[in-house]
Amino acid sequence: MSSAVLERQSWLDGLRASHGLAASELTLPPSRQEDWRFTDLAPLLQLDPRALKPCASAASAAWPAPEADVVRLQLGPDGLSFSLAPGSQPLPEGAVLSGVEPGEATGLPCRLHASVAGPQLQLALAAGARLRLELWLQPEAARALLAPRLRFLLAENAELELALRISSTASSLCLPWLEADLATGARLVEGQWLQGDEGAVLMAGSAIRQQPGSSYSRTAVVQGWALARQEPQLLQCAGGAETCLRDLAVLSGTAIADLHSLVRFDGPDGRLDQLQKALVDGRSHSIFNGTVQVPCAAQGTDAAQLSRHLLLSEQAWVDTKPELEIVADDVRCSHGATVSSLADEELFYLRSRGIDRPAATELLRRGFCLEVLNQLPPLAAGWHPWQGSSAR
Repeated sequence: MSSAVLERQSWLDGLRASHGLAASELTLPPSRQEDWRFTDLAPLLQLDPRALKPCASAASAAWPAPEADVVRLQLGPDGLSFSLAPGSQPLPEGAVLSGVEPGEATGLPCRLHASVAGPQLQLALAAGARLRLELWLQPEAARALLAPRLRFLLAENAELELALRISSTASSLCLPWLEADLATGARLVEGQWLQGDEGAVLMAGSAIRQQPGSSYSRTAVVQGWALARQEPQLLQCAGGAETCLRDLAVLSGTAIADLHSLVRFDGPDGRLDQLQKALVDGRSHSIFNGTVQVPCAAQGTDAAQLSRHLLLSEQAWVDTKPELEIVADDVRCSHGATVSSLADEELFYLRSRGIDRPAATELLRRGFCLEVLNQLPPLAAGWHPWQGSSAR
């Protein structure tokens, strides 16, 4: 048995010892596995699984008060539940909280999540109900284990605006898992701000199911983290739905950001607009693998996928693989990928107007990010990478 396999086995043994897992419940993927061959799991293996513990939310005194019509939830005192934040509105009529039903674990983020204890929330919105919801998850201690499971059930024509904010502490492991079922005419607008401290690891996943006539929009911003891997999976169950995905990663140092998305159309006339962007500095590494599946039943599909990276260092690197798997013959689908650096002409133009090079570079960085940041929902509209982890 190789030293790499022994190291992974030792880490899993530590996790099992801390959480009472059966030996057959979990394995870590080998580097030869196609969807993991670019992903370095060293930051995960450097965490001490025996030291990871759930903990309460950090003090919220410095947080801005929620808006008048917003429900805000935060980690409870035990780190294993949710509670209403100070100043939050109660749940409105038509919104029901309950326990989460167990689901089938697929993919490493989901299997890791299913192996540990964490806060759970299932929210059902009645037909035509409206809700604006903030989830602020910020553990107060280092070496925190945060594994929230969120499930949203939206009936016909229900609308949910969701702002999910996770701010990790040092050497923590965050395993958020989100599920949503959207009925006909339902609308979910989701903004995610995922801010990691030094040495922290994020393994996030989601499973979204859309019925015809529904609309799902997700804008996610990732910054920090030693390793951040996201695996969003979306299924248009019978086509005829709209999906919009916007992702931005801001990387420096030796950070690794890995986005593996899957969108599948199981019916005709579905729509997808996907854009992934990353600022890659220092010796950081950005990975993108976006799969779009258009089987024969998905005639009339209109899907666009684009990956764009801006390299700010000669030591940074990118692996990008947008891909379409098309069987239907009456579709309009496109995909593309670009990797570029700051343009000398743009820097020269700004400097010729009296702007020094550092300021000009920062302006171009911000301009690159704004295409995604401007798509954040109103509850998350003030979140920006250059404002620090405490700003909105």
